[in-house]
Amino acid sequence: MIVNSSVIIALAEIGLTGIAASLTAEVIIPRAVYEEVVVRGRGRPGLRELEELVHQGKVKLLSPRDQALVEALHDPLGLGEAEAIALAIEYNCVVVLDDRIARSKVKSMGLEVIGTMALLRRAYDKGLVDRDGLVQALRKLREHGFRISDEIIREVLEKLG
Repeated sequence: MIVNSSVIIALAEIGLTGIAASLTAEVIIPRAVYEEVVVRGRGRPGLRELEELVHQGKVKLLSPRDQALVEALHDPLGLGEAEAIALAIEYNCVVVLDDRIARSKVKSMGLEVIGTMALLRRAYDKGLVDRDGLVQALRKLREHGFRISDEIIREVLEKLG
């Protein structure tokens, strides 16, 4: 699983940064994402959490080998998104990001893409978060500026059964 900065930051804001590492055998963060969250993100959510996950060995930092692909994807995407997509191709794995344009690009390339909400849903499905915890997480995301309507929260709850 390749995770982009927006997902790390969103999960940090709700106290669930480690959830991705609990869902998969390997979590990969592109070096550009690490740079964005830890180096340029001083004083912002996700910094301590990502440093700790890397230190614990729960997250692996990698740079894509295909830099030409990264450069081709970099316009109109951010460098972190471009590296995330390039790594998803290299490792043939799911990429987790929320940007609409980046998600569209990933889908057009035939790769699996999920967002923060789907990651939380997977955590629920695996019993890592209960129903109330999932609802609280979605509401907290919304409080921190994540665009989630009451309608979407209702739809998520209806699908839970």
